[in-house]
Amino acid sequence: MKFVSDPSLIVTSLSVLLAIVFCILWRRAQARTTACEQLWRNALGSLADRDYPGARALAAMMEGTARASDLAASLRQSIDALEAEGHDQQRARRELEDVLAALQDAVLMVDRESRVRFFNAAATNLFNVQLENVLGAQLLEALPAFGLESAVRAALQEGKSSAQEVQIYGPDVREVFLRVAPVRQSDGQVTGAVGIVQDLTEMRRLERVRRDFVANASHELRTPIANIRATAETILGSPEDSTLIERFLPSLVVEAERLSRLVTDLLDLARADSSDQIPHDPVDMIAVIYQAVNRLKDRAMQHHVAVNCALQDGSASHVQVLGDAAALEQVVFNLLDNAIVYTPAGGSVTLQVKADAENGHRNGDNTVSLLVSDTGIGIPTGDLPRIFERFYRVDKARSRAQGGTGLGLAIVRHIVENHGGHIKVESEIGQGTTFTVTLPGT
Repeated sequence: MKFVSDPSLIVTSLSVLLAIVFCILWRRAQARTTACEQLWRNALGSLADRDYPGARALAAMMEGTARASDLAASLRQSIDALEAEGHDQQRARRELEDVLAALQDAVLMVDRESRVRFFNAAATNLFNVQLENVLGAQLLEALPAFGLESAVRAALQEGKSSAQEVQIYGPDVREVFLRVAPVRQSDGQVTGAVGIVQDLTEMRRLERVRRDFVANASHELRTPIANIRATAETILGSPEDSTLIERFLPSLVVEAERLSRLVTDLLDLARADSSDQIPHDPVDMIAVIYQAVNRLKDRAMQHHVAVNCALQDGSASHVQVLGDAAALEQVVFNLLDNAIVYTPAGGSVTLQVKADAENGHRNGDNTVSLLVSDTGIGIPTGDLPRIFERFYRVDKARSRAQGGTGLGLAIVRHIVENHGGHIKVESEIGQGTTFTVTLPGT
């Protein structure tokens, strides 16, 4: 075998071989760089999509060379920072949503195109709609009959805030106070509108009740006062006329007693309205009933009405409630007095009290039921929903003739509800009426 001994040929061959090796190494480095760049681009895409686990996996695949390891370390730091910031934003968003959901006022937000983007629980209740039917829908389509679009349109198109009391129309008419304000970016551009709707319906109803009460109370007070004044002036006009004095003094006493009863009932009603803290003393309802019956014994005899007590036998603990004995006696007294007044002569009134575990509250507590039944004239069906209103009388002439103030049943309802109970009434014209008071037992 002969070897090539030409030096130039050897140098040329070595140069070609080195060039081939360099090309191979360069292509491998280029491929590795391209793969690293692709991993980097993919990792950035995962970060943009907030796919932090995917970005971490791609960062791990970039390990190898010193440069790739540095890139991977920087990528992991970015992932940690963005993930922590994302968690903070999610927590802040949840806290804000919890606060808005807990608000008693309705809160809604629309975007620039008037599409609903937020609607809290109070809003779904106020407008009587389902959340899934509202989110993403046009405001006018989601809430077509509520009259909000004009205020929202002014906020979106003109950037104006507004506050006004309006009526919204749905299953029923609600009186609300509406505040609408534009939502702006940092550059001042309007991107949406937010509305807060406060339901004033109950407040306005109570204001009307208060006005009616003041008007009725003034009227009821004015009548006996005017009669007393007129009678007194008549007597003063003829102070020596004993016949005149004897004639008018009884009416003076009657009007004074009427005024006294009215003032007493007004004070009792005010007390019942303001009784936030009811005593939790054991009260024997059987004893309460007997005390009320004894107080009205003479009145029942005058009206020739029999009063029967069909009380449950057993230990007193079976018919005990926790509360105010004096207030509960007033409940029995007012119901019994009403029954006597509206029962014709020869009729009867029956009182029953019993402990009833089977019909107790949902939490398993016993209840005590008090029933006051009469064989009286009955109450028309149309009047039943209103008999617990202040100054409401079914038979005004009869009530006034018997000294009624129109406040007795209102006082009863307030006392019963303050004790955590409820009252219902059943009546039939010509057959009689039954009031049932249910109270939590001990």
